Amino acid sequence: MIGQAQYETTLQELRPKLREGMEVEAVLDYLKERGFSQIACIRAVGDLGICPAVEAKRLVHYSRAWSSTREQNEALHEGLAEELGKEI
Repeated sequence: MIGQAQYETTLQELRPKLREGMEVEAVLDYLKERGFSQIACIRAVGDLGICPAVEAKRLVHYSRAWSSTREQNEALHEGLAEELGKEI
């Protein structure tokens, strides 16, 4: 988990790189390599103005950087939906 200072510093490092044409997948790799969680990446994508926050979750979820956890996350969501459905 990263702190607020590291979050802000990393975003400051990325802003000029984005202006120079850094691709979104490279941004997500950069964030993950610096210890950003998937949630922090979603927040950063919105804060960097890459896309609206509503789209950021989908962008990060389907990114190359987070592909290794995609299956696990989808199974978790499906399991939660099933359990919640049982309670209704």
